[in-house]
Amino acid sequence: MIIYLIKLNLILTLLCLLFQVLMHRDTFFGVRRLMLWGIYLTAFLLPLWDVQGWLASDATANGMAEAYAHFVLPTLEVTAERVAGMGHRQNEPGCGMWFVGTMALWGLLYLIPVAWMTAKLLWQLAYILYIRCRCERVKGEKNISYYRYPRPCSPFSFGPWIFLHPDGMDRQTLREVLIHERAHVRGWHTLDILLSQAVCIIFWWNPAVWLMRREVRMNLEFIADKAVADYLMEMKNEESRFARNEESKLPASPEGDSNSSLFTLHSSLIKAYQYRLLGFSTQTNVATIANNFNVLPLKRRIMMMNLKRTSRAGMAKYALFVPVAAALLLISNVDSLARTIADNVGTPLALPEENALVQTQTGSLDLSQAHDPADEIKTVVQTLYETDDNIYKTVEQLPQYPGGQAALFQFIARNIRYPKAAQDWGVQGRVFVHFIVEKDGTLSDISASKVIDPESGQELPGVRVTAKTQKPTPEQVEVARHRAEGVKALKAEAERVVK
Repeated sequence: MIIYLIKLNLILTLLCLLFQVLMHRDTFFGVRRLMLWGIYLTAFLLPLWDVQGWLASDATANGMAEAYAHFVLPTLEVTAERVAGMGHRQNEPGCGMWFVGTMALWGLLYLIPVAWMTAKLLWQLAYILYIRCRCERVKGEKNISYYRYPRPCSPFSFGPWIFLHPDGMDRQTLREVLIHERAHVRGWHTLDILLSQAVCIIFWWNPAVWLMRREVRMNLEFIADKAVADYLMEMKNEESRFARNEESKLPASPEGDSNSSLFTLHSSLIKAYQYRLLGFSTQTNVATIANNFNVLPLKRRIMMMNLKRTSRAGMAKYALFVPVAAALLLISNVDSLARTIADNVGTPLALPEENALVQTQTGSLDLSQAHDPADEIKTVVQTLYETDDNIYKTVEQLPQYPGGQAALFQFIARNIRYPKAAQDWGVQGRVFVHFIVEKDGTLSDISASKVIDPESGQELPGVRVTAKTQKPTPEQVEVARHRAEGVKALKAEAERVVK
């Protein structure tokens, strides 16, 4: 589950950055909405898509997974919380309690914002239902209901309901407000807002989800503003037809043509709408979860209305979403395949004595006895190492614990006993143990060389007390002595488990 959540947030962050870089200023608002939904769905579903079978059949991908499993996954933190987290009981009293307390603290720090934001969301939903019951229903049309808010507020919509305070609005302003809010209702924009808000509640610690929520809200306003702009364009066309009819009765004007005057007319209508937006910016939003008419920043909305329509050729950049998603799918499944490889427990193949290869005195291999009764040929490569006493740091075939890395980690978790001397003084770290694997698989020269602090990355000192300005106090000496004993105990326990 933790791996899934990590992958989900990484995918969401990367795709959000891609959206910001490539798709931030185009005018394909409908396609942008689909892209934002696609980012959410990809982040949630892509880590669950299993293509390990296909990757296992590809030599390159399989090699990547094996390298990942060998060099990345076999890291085991020998700390009290790691042991307690694997569910193994410890003999020393109190072992693992520090881990439980730390996890409880982190859980509390996570749940407090979740509870607060969930309560705020539920309160806003309840308040919208409350004012829906208390407000006067003005009129309605198919799938849309209008309600008169009792006091001045910014018009807003939620689901199929539109709330507004029409007093003080002229006819043109009211028409534009209704077109804007009907675009929200007919497009079911409330679903986008609820989805983005739910993701923010669950992953509040990820800045990308807040950026995604802002983009979702702003894009919905761009769609509604475009509906108003299309309406104003239709008004311009109607007036232009009337103007052409009138001009046909008059002599041609040498000072200009009608197209420039029509463009000026449309620009003036758009500017009038933008001024109305600024006028609504001073009014109060009843509920932030709703589609409010005066969603800020208004500056960006005005800029997008004045922006030249993006060429159709610009839509080709949305195709980049496909290879990026495919690459993320490959990376996600390479990690899963590597973990599968690390968890697989190999079973050694035992050959009958009569089918084994016989080594001659000259060191050559006799394959004459390598046939079984079923005429199956079994080839075994036998390493000639009896006369080699050298110690190698790198070999072609690495030694492996019986059962693989997973079995090794289980063995350590079952047998580790976190030293009480280290627990009492909060001493923990990564213990480096050196040893030699002999020809028969046994270990020799086992020695714990150093302990690295997990926070600072520095080696924990032994019996050493330092004071920069003055002689250490007896208390400092006592603390240093106990911590040195904890470090010594960690080394001794690591050596014991390896032995």
